[in-house]
Amino acid sequence: MKRRAICTDPSWVGRADCVHCTIRNRVLFADLTPDELNQVLLVVDDLVFKRGSMIYRQGEAGNALFTIRRGIIKLVRETPDGHQRIVRLMSVGDVAGIEVAIGSPYKHSAIAIGESQLCRIPVTVIERLDIKHPHLARQLMVRWQRSLDNADRALVEFSTGPADARVARLLLFLSSLTHDGRCADIGRQDMGAMLGISTETASRVMADFRRRGLVEETGDGERCHCNVDILKQIAHSG
Repeated sequence: MKRRAICTDPSWVGRADCVHCTIRNRVLFADLTPDELNQVLLVVDDLVFKRGSMIYRQGEAGNALFTIRRGIIKLVRETPDGHQRIVRLMSVGDVAGIEVAIGSPYKHSAIAIGESQLCRIPVTVIERLDIKHPHLARQLMVRWQRSLDNADRALVEFSTGPADARVARLLLFLSSLTHDGRCADIGRQDMGAMLGISTETASRVMADFRRRGLVEETGDGERCHCNVDILKQIAHSG
């Protein structure tokens, strides 16, 4: 069993074990050999963030990017009038803060929706591997494209149509991350910030879905079970 080391960061679990990672085929280092991965292990941290924890802040000059091993995080942008808008959700296998690899500050604030486990990868590791293993650039491009696809989804699917269709699309997206019909309950305020609707509207739609049996709580307070077939009909009707 992995022992927890004494560290000033209470979220620190230990050094990442990239070679034996259960999602190795889905993460940034998927194309590296065990020997190449062993060179990385010494500086990649395995971190756990509690629900609502700030992972990094918009505008910071970041020195690391993050691979998500467990959980869901939200990327938030501050609007000119001081409000927050959730622009993207990221889940297992996604890379957050990828913009720091080209010297940019963090473009968003990253916050854990539920308890989440992430690997913190210093930019210096990416720079060193990029020289020795050029194929890493392809993995970065794949993840950058995934981020663009998710941004397009947020713009097209989550920001157009009536409120019930937007909520249905978001629930379907969250369900697709687990493949078992369950999805993270991201909270009504977050839902409104993601969909461009008020918290009250998000609460009203979810209450209606519950009355109709389309959404049922699972008992753990963080997930719900969705009637995917009916939600698809609602999502397409808008």
